[in-house]
Amino acid sequence: MGFVSMTIEQWLLSAAAVATAVFLAVAIFQPGVFDPEPDWGVSDGCLGGLEHNDVGISFHYHPKLKVIVDGQQIPIEPNTGIDQVGCREGMRWVHVHDASETGFTTLHIETPDKMNVPLGAFFEIWERDGGPSLDENRKFDIDRSGVSDWEEYDISMNVNGESNEKFERYIMLDKDDIELILTSK
Repeated sequence: MGFVSMTIEQWLLSAAAVATAVFLAVAIFQPGVFDPEPDWGVSDGCLGGLEHNDVGISFHYHPKLKVIVDGQQIPIEPNTGIDQVGCREGMRWVHVHDASETGFTTLHIETPDKMNVPLGAFFEIWERDGGPSLDENRKFDIDRSGVSDWEEYDISMNVNGESNEKFERYIMLDKDDIELILTSK
């Protein structure tokens, strides 16, 4: 039996078909492979202040956040991320000016470069734990009880009204409405 002769165009079309099939299979069975890696260092970034030089802001956008524990909204204090230890007289790259006790609080993300800012970075700034250690140890402590929220609560998250299970790894986008809901087990 001889090897089937194919033109260059047929080889290229076959290769494109195989590549497309592989891409679709990965996208369906391993969708997280295409997610951008979070830039966890963003929680250490500081605009101005005594301990950092001023940097130019290239990106400035505003996701919104609401945290509900057992049906009660946890207020995010005004000026969270402003004039903190390590950023005196300055603002973290993720901060809050005005807060809402009855709705979504606007987060201000102001970075010198395009960055993949994860929700967990804000929780670090808000001093509710956060950061990359959550991926392994899951030590969310939004209620500041000293116990991992994953042990105390069933946790769900909606982004723009749709369920999302990325939690602290979720890369925030402009005008997102992020609602984190914790219900006692």
